[in-house]
Amino acid sequence: MIMRRLAQSLKEQNWTAISVEFVLLVLGVFLGIQAANWNSSMIERGESRDSMQRLEEDLRLSIKLTQSNAEFMTEGARNADLVLDRLRACKLPEADRNQFANGLYRLGKTMPARLVRTTFDELRDSGKLRLIGNAELRRALSETVRRQDSHEGVSKLISVRMDPHIAYVDSNVIFAVDATIGDAQRLEWDQLDIDFDVACKDRRFHTAVGAVRNYTYDALSDSGRMQKRYRELLDMIEKENAP
Repeated sequence: MIMRRLAQSLKEQNWTAISVEFVLLVLGVFLGIQAANWNSSMIERGESRDSMQRLEEDLRLSIKLTQSNAEFMTEGARNADLVLDRLRACKLPEADRNQFANGLYRLGKTMPARLVRTTFDELRDSGKLRLIGNAELRRALSETVRRQDSHEGVSKLISVRMDPHIAYVDSNVIFAVDATIGDAQRLEWDQLDIDFDVACKDRRFHTAVGAVRNYTYDALSDSGRMQKRYRELLDMIEKENAP
């Protein structure tokens, strides 16, 4: 409509009308752009709030999973302590037999810290990290992901170093289980076939158990450092999400 009136005014050389129509045209375009920008800004703020909430949920889950893994490894390491102590003493009281069996069964079963990075990866891969408005938080997230990659590399290296020791222990014992008993269950003494008298006099057996026990504590320590990092990151995100 404005363009039609403007064309008619030009044809009639009605310069006053032309000026008015031109101003109205420019104003209309300007308001249209502003409305589009406002709408786009509203959408982006909504996406930002959603992404920040999802990041907080990811970190909470990361901490929960890592804590669970740490508790499992801690129990395994303490059981390995008992195994090594009883081997050195060459005595195995009946009260310790189940724990001894579990110590050997779980020997070397380590798990890295778990970083749930679904939301971060989605934002990074889609080029939308800007939705995390706090530049310091963006850097902290990127640094945590970098450290996680390093941590997982260390975890794999620890596993590789444990493998020959675990293989030697496994070559001297038999676990009489029909199927996997699962991480949360316990092995009974009568499910372990081992010549304890021979094992306690086998220096290589002692060395293998001790090495795996030490690597397990190394894995726990590294996992603890990542857990500390997750908690620090969660604190930053919670502050950003606070009303």
